[in-house]
Amino acid sequence: MIKEYLLPDSPERAVAELRDAVVMGGGTTVMPAVQVGELDATRVVGLARAGLSGVDSSGVGAMTPLAALDGCLAVAARAVGGPALRNMATIGGNLVVGGDVAVALLALDAEVRLSSRSLPVERFWSEFRPGEEIVLSVSFEDDPDLVFMRCARRAANSPAVVSVAVSRGRVALGGVAAHPVRSPGAEAGDPAAAAAEIDPPTDAIASAWYRRRMTELFVRRALEASHAV
Repeated sequence: MIKEYLLPDSPERAVAELRDAVVMGGGTTVMPAVQVGELDATRVVGLARAGLSGVDSSGVGAMTPLAALDGCLAVAARAVGGPALRNMATIGGNLVVGGDVAVALLALDAEVRLSSRSLPVERFWSEFRPGEEIVLSVSFEDDPDLVFMRCARRAANSPAVVSVAVSRGRVALGGVAAHPVRSPGAEAGDPAAAAAEIDPPTDAIASAWYRRRMTELFVRRALEASHAV
């Protein structure tokens, strides 16, 4: 049960309150967990007033809503839920959960600025320390030719079976692991190798077999589209 909800007015104050707390950005993952009684925390640190939204010289602030993203990230952002969800969900939150925008950021070779350090996005999911640091911003070189595709059961409001992003020879996959991953097979131009190298889960969205089949298909389509640009 939540007993304390804090709204610090700076990143530094937010970090100082992280002990035994869960961080809430737009609330799209925290609030559903609260409502069904699955949140294993008594304190929530909200980032709404911490000054982490918008774009400046350090990149895109972690609290920037997905609906506000433009440029090459816009197509990936539009794949996330409906308009109401995109107005709440943030780029930092999508990065943490490894969503569609995070797949595009991995293909863009983004840099993640944390409260204590900066690191390449490829290392983020293995090195991020949730109870000790927060995401401040994400920076990347814009790529107008970025290709983003996703396979889903429905056209809208449906989690991806697999998503693929291609930028400057880098290929990132989502939906096939616990977080987005680079695909050496796809980067070598071999969709079949891309499907063979992954070990996707079987869940309520799709079987591992189906994810592999869709990975090969959508990698092929994305590579063809990137070559056509």
